[in-house]
Amino acid sequence: MPNRVTKLLQRFKAFSRYKYYEECIVAENEKSDKTIIVNLKAEPEKPAQKEPFLVSISGRETGKAIPLKGKDLKVGREVGCDLMLESPHISRFHAEIFWKGSQLFIKDLGSTNGVFVNGRKIAEEPLHNGDKVLFGTQMYFKLVYQDAVDQNYQQSLFKAANTDPLTQLYNKRYFIDFLEKEFSYTRRTQQPLSLIMMDIDFFKKINDTYGHVAGDKVLKSLGAILSKQTRLENISCRFGGEEFAVVLRGASHSQARFVADRIRDLITKEKVTSKNQAITFTVSMGIATFTGKNFGTSEEFIQRADELLYEAKQQGRNRTISEAA
Repeated sequence: MPNRVTKLLQRFKAFSRYKYYEECIVAENEKSDKTIIVNLKAEPEKPAQKEPFLVSISGRETGKAIPLKGKDLKVGREVGCDLMLESPHISRFHAEIFWKGSQLFIKDLGSTNGVFVNGRKIAEEPLHNGDKVLFGTQMYFKLVYQDAVDQNYQQSLFKAANTDPLTQLYNKRYFIDFLEKEFSYTRRTQQPLSLIMMDIDFFKKINDTYGHVAGDKVLKSLGAILSKQTRLENISCRFGGEEFAVVLRGASHSQARFVADRIRDLITKEKVTSKNQAITFTVSMGIATFTGKNFGTSEEFIQRADELLYEAKQQGRNRTISEAA
């Protein structure tokens, strides 16, 4: 009967960039305390194809990578730019990264604060692997050519820094940065921005009754619902503990209320099973809408949504309280 080592070697497959072949195995039996000697030959595969990415190397989005293969990239503050950089130091149409044949180029589109490549201000310049690009005075990026393994690693770092490991939603750190950018955009364009703050009702009682493992399952369940109900241009996050937030770009007060009630209805129908026990839960919500002038800062915006959430708690929980802007 083949021992465990033999079985493993029979299933042994190529990994990374090499194919390996068994040449010699010394093993007496499965219980042997002798060292197993395996001599392997390495046959290099063809190098993996690398593709260009523009990677953020400053600010809270450090590590975020934008693919550049086969497409041009317009950079600026204006809606419609492929890479929107919400900063007063960035012009509406700041720069463009584009292809000429097989060569990437970057061009300043007449920006106020300029484009710099490796510390040198440019008008138009070819880009090469490793070049550092500065848009304006604060937004640093780096051009890197990566294969699939490198890119997966890069994205895992970004995810680890910006998502909550339990719910897989964005964390508070990412949320604050995202909301600040959206707040600036709304102040400039007068397009509405709505914020839903929500809190799980009687969450401490769930933990005390069913245990913290069950509590974690409830948090994960809510995270999954929010992920499915959030469009690409919006985000959901775990704000802290059992409190969550949803940012809705371009959503009026009535539209945000519709989204909130839909989410709350789905939550009331959700059942979480722990130790053969079915657990149901509800949430309370507060909604604030910013139209460009009714809040001075993003902190005031968050505070108002939180105050409305508290009102929902005070009025009996499992309800949504909102106000028109």
